[in-house]
Amino acid sequence: MKKVWKVSEISAAVKDSLESKFFDISVIGEIRGLKWHTSGHVYFSLIDDKTVLNTAFFRRYIENLSFVPKDGMLVVAYGTISSYPPRSNYQLICRKIEQAGVGEKLLAIMRLKERLQGEGLFDRSRLLPKFPKNIAVITSLSGAAKEDIKNVIARRFGGINLYLFDSLVEGSNAESSMLRAIHRVKESISILNLDLLIIARGGGSKESLDLFNNEFVARTLYTVEIPIISAVGHQIDTTVVDFVADRRAETPSSAAEMACPDIHELSARYDTVRLSLIKSIRLYLEDKQLSYTRSSGMISKDSFYKLLDRKSQLTDFGISNLALIYRNLFLKQLHRYRMVSDKLIGLKLQFIKEYKIKTYSLISGMNQAIAYESMQRRTKVESIIELLKTLSPVATLKRGYTITLKNGKLCRFADIETADLIETRFYDGVVKSKIQ
Repeated sequence: MKKVWKVSEISAAVKDSLESKFFDISVIGEIRGLKWHTSGHVYFSLIDDKTVLNTAFFRRYIENLSFVPKDGMLVVAYGTISSYPPRSNYQLICRKIEQAGVGEKLLAIMRLKERLQGEGLFDRSRLLPKFPKNIAVITSLSGAAKEDIKNVIARRFGGINLYLFDSLVEGSNAESSMLRAIHRVKESISILNLDLLIIARGGGSKESLDLFNNEFVARTLYTVEIPIISAVGHQIDTTVVDFVADRRAETPSSAAEMACPDIHELSARYDTVRLSLIKSIRLYLEDKQLSYTRSSGMISKDSFYKLLDRKSQLTDFGISNLALIYRNLFLKQLHRYRMVSDKLIGLKLQFIKEYKIKTYSLISGMNQAIAYESMQRRTKVESIIELLKTLSPVATLKRGYTITLKNGKLCRFADIETADLIETRFYDGVVKSKIQ
């Protein structure tokens, strides 16, 4: 019958096999996704044109490093392939790295940027519409980017129409999916009266930025006739699409804030302008009244005050109408804001309830796992204790054997001579003898 392995046993065996077979090796590759952990350790991936190898570089080895590793560097890493049993994945435990130049992938992106810049694709910077009515958004409908954009725009300036164009943002089919989405936007500009395009990605690894460094995507995006905001969602890296777009935002939420004004700021600005206008008019009228006083005799006092009253009344009517218009606009946007707020509060409560259920489920699972692990360890300890008891000299004596000592030390038959004093130990007693 074949052996049935436990999961932990097969994981440990794989770990031992990897470490023994791939011990003290050297690997060349391009650094991608480098992260400095608060513990001082560094984690990154080594890539070539086909494969990714996760790598861990611990702090005790970093102290001897003669350069600062960065994304895009081509390096030779020295270390041992190992696995992490709890997740059953393997990685390179790196002890030393040496520079080997610039990675092919980064070099290709740099060359593409230089070529497109030379053709003028990075020189365009169109003004964004101040009050857009229809905004197109290209993103994955399964990602978080679309919700971030919808929530921010609803909070800042309700009433804007959002048109979502679904596209993959990573993977082997992402390029064709993105090109189709861009063409659909171009065809819809006149039909939907689109004012602005946001192209967004809701986070992810640096490796998934490949789509936004694609030459065909960049060239097709350049042909879009309306202003573009790029919101790739990676604050560190600037992609080719970022350069082609008219504006670059670090996150989808930032892109939404950039795309539309804030109704609350507009309301505050309106109040400031209205008060300033009233003050200016009053100063103007007071100045005219003073001029009249100084040039007495030109018109009668009664005629002047009648004219002044008419002008003041017209001014009051104008200010009142302007205030009414802005007040109605403000109340309308405030109503929409409250409706969105109520909806968000409901979603928040639902999220808290679901999160609480998941938390309780996780705690229950953890308790079961801890109990199971404790039982396994207890069984293992008991087995070791029984084995030690079996191998104990006391257990051997208990089975009827004896131990012979000469001068307090174990001895063999050949060591015993005439007149020697020996001591024979049984399980339940000791016999001292003299050899004759």
